[in-house]
Amino acid sequence: MNEMSPRDTLDRRKLLTALRALRRGDFTVRLPEEFSGIDGEIARLFNEVVGMEEQITDEFERLSVVVGKEGKIGQRGRVRGATGG
Repeated sequence: MNEMSPRDTLDRRKLLTALRALRRGDFTVRLPEEFSGIDGEIARLFNEVVGMEEQITDEFERLSVVVGKEGKIGQRGRVRGATGG
């Protein structure tokens, strides 16, 4: 039987803490990605989502300046790697 030690799996408490930090707008939060299998995929995906949320926030801030303050209504938002709605 191939048992994994607790250090080989994603700690759900760390995931919960990271999700709470993200909800508060802390884009510095990241999960370790050294896990294999589904835990590694969850960690990598979480980190991608955090990075994308940071880009979206930065883009909204940029747009608020160029549209709201400078009146350049032709500006469009761009987020690298974003698809869908």
